[in-house]
Amino acid sequence: MPNSLHTNKIKDEKDAFVNELFNMIPKREELISGEASAIATQIHKLYLTIYIMNYFKSQKLKTDYYEYLLTSVIESESLVLCGFINAAVMQLRSAVEMAFKMNYYENHPVECTLHMQGKHELKGIDYREFLYVHPKFARQRNMKRDNIEVLWSELCKYSHFDIAVINEVGVIQDMKSIFTSSEEKKSYEKKLKSCCRLIVLILFLIDSSWLKGVEKSYFDYVFEILYTSIEARELKIALGIE
Repeated sequence: MPNSLHTNKIKDEKDAFVNELFNMIPKREELISGEASAIATQIHKLYLTIYIMNYFKSQKLKTDYYEYLLTSVIESESLVLCGFINAAVMQLRSAVEMAFKMNYYENHPVECTLHMQGKHELKGIDYREFLYVHPKFARQRNMKRDNIEVLWSELCKYSHFDIAVINEVGVIQDMKSIFTSSEEKKSYEKKLKSCCRLIVLILFLIDSSWLKGVEKSYFDYVFEILYTSIEARELKIALGIE
């Protein structure tokens, strides 16, 4: 069937879309040394905690969920720096979900084997409930079930397109980003920090020696950025972090 629109017209429409898209995305120079640099750096401080965790990857890991988690985190930062806040939050949700599943299957070798064969799958709540009953999780005081459920519910609003959250449907030039709205920046930063706090907690729950051998300044940075000094001290004791 022939196209109703001439090929040149379709290309013109594509070009118009691309031009609008790149007019919205911050230029590389702005992110490196321009007005957007300070905001991008502030956001990167939080993502950096996960990247630092990548300095050590436990040889004990049985699943690929850590790789999926890290990929989602990288995609999330890439998206938010380009102005796509909603998509970035969806990737944060994916990263948190991978952490939940990673925690379950790393602690259930038989179910892990079956899962890798496509023969075992639980509902989302089951992965979270396992985290909540984990003895070491119960010993720490800085993050509880209710806090995590609230965070998860908030993240799911973006993936499920809750109209109360995704309330603006317009052309690209109407999109807000962390660089054009201080409210969007604060809101995103809050979600990001909550996600990073949870992910780091789960990684240490899986292996308390995570980051062993990493330069002390990097090790300390993770706790300084994500937790208060009291929270960090209690977390290290509760999870047996070395």
